[in-house]
Amino acid sequence: MSTLALFVLLLGVVVGLAVVVGLGYLVHRRPALKTPVMVAVTAAGVLIAFAVGVVSVAQASARGGDAGPGITVSPSGH
Repeated sequence: MSTLALFVLLLGVVVGLAVVVGLGYLVHRRPALKTPVMVAVTAAGVLIAFAVGVVSVAQASARGGDAGPGITVSPSGH
């Protein structure tokens, strides 16, 4: 993965964590909405799922080359 891709991923994680903390604070200030822990944990789970999806797509696109639908490529690359 390139340095730019890693930086964008890191930036996404930082922004996502800020959103998680913001949701936790919001729900803490207004307890009638939901339990703060449940909202923060759910948001963190969604963030992790999104990050895993982005990383897997980035790795798949980085492989590139001759790999594509209907083309079999041996593990040795021959």
